[in-house]
Amino acid sequence: MKESGGCMKTMLSIALEYISEKSKDGKNIKFNDIFKEIKANLNDKWVAEAENKNLDFKDLETNKKGELYRLLTVDSRFVHKGNNEWTIRNGFEINK
Repeated sequence: MKESGGCMKTMLSIALEYISEKSKDGKNIKFNDIFKEIKANLNDKWVAEAENKNLDFKDLETNKKGELYRLLTVDSRFVHKGNNEWTIRNGFEINK
């Protein structure tokens, strides 16, 4: 769950890495696929957060989906292509 340098991964860093990897052939990525990848990486943290805040996990998950959508729309590295699909603006891809 940690990036190189010991920093904790964020929803945006995971999204950037995932979309960069999956859209190499010019394909747009569905929002739900992006969210599934983020959830797979941050699920343990979210479970603990739900417990600490005394929230139902499904409610927290719904909040995280909304937060991700908002983050993607305001971050200029990401481009909404319609149909609930996203890609990364040229020049911001992560090359591995």
